[in-house]
Formats: sequence, structure tokens, C-alpha cells
Amino acid sequence: MIKNNNTEAFVIIYNKYWEKIYTISYWHLYDQEEAKDIVQELFVDLWDKRGQIEISETVEGYLKVAIKNRLFNHMRAKGVRKRYVQHVQQTTGEARSSTEESSNASELTRFYHDEIKKLPDKMREVYLLNKEKGLRIEEIANHLSLSEQTVKNQLTNALKRIRNGLEHYRTTGLIILMTIAVYF
Repeated sequence: MIKNNNTEAFVIIYNKYWEKIYTISYWHLYDQEEAKDIVQELFVDLWDKRGQIEISETVEGYLKVAIKNRLFNHMRAKGVRKRYVQHVQQTTGEARSSTEESSNASELTRFYHDEIKKLPDKMREVYLLNKEKGLRIEEIANHLSLSEQTVKNQLTNALKRIRNGLEHYRTTGLIILMTIAVYF
């Protein structure tokens, strides 16, 4: 109905999902205003691009994936890398040259890949299909003949293991993961 310019249908979708999408956004950013802005942009784009958007699954699923993509792009654009460098400078008390930054990034990337290698075979396969090949949960489930819930569980466990494995390399595993994401 939204594709047919039905504003009432859009309002219904907005009212039904904005809070869920806002919550996802807030828990990634920890900033109410930024979270609201990103959610607003998502719904504006949904309306502006209503004729081109193809939703093959549920509207809720589409919105969740869309907000996560926006959050990733937002964090990248905002300069996660710059904040990481500032964090290192504050904790070590010394300035880093661009050569040192590059070296640190290479080291973090190596640690990240080492943690991926430590994952059990099936978990690693699911993780790589999702994170490196960009396959959705449904696609991975079909490709590997697994249930979608099994794929979700495998991804959740893989992320936990990687975060835990990286914890001892740096004080904040989340900063490391976000920094590594900038390089991919």
C-alpha cells in the first residue's frame, strides 16, 4: 500500500516500528539525538524510495537490517578510527604517527583473523558467509541446510567468542571490532 502512496499505511508502519528501530539505534550509539536522527532518516528514505524498495520478508526484518546498515555507515563516517587513535593516545600518553597507526591496525586485523580461525568449523563458515560474503541469515540457512535459528545462534556465539578473544589485546573489545570494521 505504501508503494501506492498510501500515507495511512506508512503512518501505521511508522507507529508500529519506530520504537523498536530507535532502540536498536540507541543501543549502538548511546546518543538519543543521533539515534532519533538516524531513525528519522530511515523512515524518510522509506517513504522517498517507496516505489523502488522490495521487501521480500517482513517489514520489521527489512527495517532492522536497514537500520543496522545505516548505523554501520554512520559510525564509519563519524570517524570511529579517529576516536580509537585518540583513545590510544590518552591511555598511553604518547602520540602515534600514521606509520604506527597502520601497524596497530595490521596487528588488530591479525588478532581478529586469529580469533576467526579459532572458531569451530561450522561456526566459522556461518560467520564468514555473513560478515565477508554479506549473505543474510535466510540465505546462509538455505545454503548450509540449517534452520535460521541455528544460523542466528552460530553468529551470536561467533561474535561473543571473537569479542572475548580480543578482550585481552585491548581494554575495549568493542572499540577493536569497530576499528577493524573500518578496514573492511
